[in-house]
Amino acid sequence: MSDGLKAGRPAILVVDDDDVFLRACVRMLEMWQYDVVQATTAAAALKLVREQDFDVILSDINMPGANGIEFLRLVRGHDKDVPVILMTGGPELETARLAVEWGAQSYLIKPLAMPELKEAIERHLHAHQETRRERKILAVSERVARHTEEQREQFGRAMDGLWMAFQPIVCWSLKSVVAYEALLRTTDPTLNIPTDIIRIAEELGEVHTLGHKTRALIAKVMAEHPELPGVFVNLHVLDLLDEELYAPQSPLMPFASRIHLEITERMAIEKIPDTHDRIERLRKLGYRIAVDDLGEGYSGLNSFASLEPDAVKLDMSLIRGIEKAPTKRRMVRALASLCRELNTPLVAEGVETQAELDTLLELGADWLQGYLFARPGYPLPVPRM
Repeated sequence: MSDGLKAGRPAILVVDDDDVFLRACVRMLEMWQYDVVQATTAAAALKLVREQDFDVILSDINMPGANGIEFLRLVRGHDKDVPVILMTGGPELETARLAVEWGAQSYLIKPLAMPELKEAIERHLHAHQETRRERKILAVSERVARHTEEQREQFGRAMDGLWMAFQPIVCWSLKSVVAYEALLRTTDPTLNIPTDIIRIAEELGEVHTLGHKTRALIAKVMAEHPELPGVFVNLHVLDLLDEELYAPQSPLMPFASRIHLEITERMAIEKIPDTHDRIERLRKLGYRIAVDDLGEGYSGLNSFASLEPDAVKLDMSLIRGIEKAPTKRRMVRALASLCRELNTPLVAEGVETQAELDTLLELGADWLQGYLFARPGYPLPVPRM
């Protein structure tokens, strides 16, 4: 790319073997605030065209070696769009025909009328800029379309291999399982991270499709295992807008009294219209509401305050290494005390070490979930107590 283009000024290549005309033309173009590169032969000019971009090419037809028509043909083999203005002192019908055939934008007669030259350059420059802009827009659209199609294929494969893993939530004081959390999984190797599946579902507008499939899979397991005490079901906040969730034929409806619908999206819940009305509709149908990531930030605390949930989950970042972090311990102690006062179960998830467990029990946490007890599995892993 030329320095002129880098500086934001249009770059023009002038090709002519007449030194007097070439100097005069370059001087005029520079006065018009163009960056000008010059060549005296078609071969030298073609080398420049292949090395850098030009906004307009101004070329004489009658030159030694390859003439202007041959030069135009070679330019078109490299760049189909750059405007080429051909000049000649001896116009011929056949030359003009060939110029049009190979895509010259203008065919000017020497001696040039400067206003005519300036008008031609400005007109073709503007048209070239529009063509470039349109090509960029088209290229972006094509990339987006290809990306979207690839995402749809990936999402389809992930959906075909979708299954639900279950991880127990234990009550330490009772030494029993009080519920399981249903966790998204797929057999597809190319899109097997749950957060990636959810992200692509969002980008494709397929959140409801994903929700329908996961809830149907959970219902199937609950029907096959009537001894299941309860299930925490991750609910994307946009699922609140899905009327299928409230319908009598919803697959989870027969099990509503044993289900906590867990709001997991960190988006402020106020962005969903009639949130509280929708939550109340779900409660009247028998569902209970859980809020995830309590202590993660404003969103979790705000959801706790506004939704008055039936259960809350501590954010995993509070649990990790809690035995070494006084601030985390104070936060968890305060949240555990608040939940006891409100008679709201508090689940400490992500418990991985004995030290974390000992500290959480000391701070008043009683419902616990994590690898220390059992990894997610199918259908219902038995926890180590």
